[in-house]
Amino acid sequence: MSNAWIAQKQRCLIKFLVSFLTRKMFVKSINGSKFVKKGVKLFEMLYTLIEKTREENIVQVITKNGNNYVLTCKLLDEKRPHLY
Repeated sequence: MSNAWIAQKQRCLIKFLVSFLTRKMFVKSINGSKFVKKGVKLFEMLYTLIEKTREENIVQVITKNGNNYVLTCKLLDEKRPHLY
């Protein structure tokens, strides 16, 4: 899962988490202020995390629904079509 939070000074913190049946685990956070609106860069960050987590351990990817995330998910679907 990913979630972005934008502070008053337009700084953006993107958090990446993994959800299990019984708990959620924080994986990583990044300062996405310079690229949060760019779907390609978001895709690269998410794809790297999928590679580290190993794709066979992932069932579903959940993100926000902004245009940048829609593009991110489209690119992800092209590379990893069996992920939901």
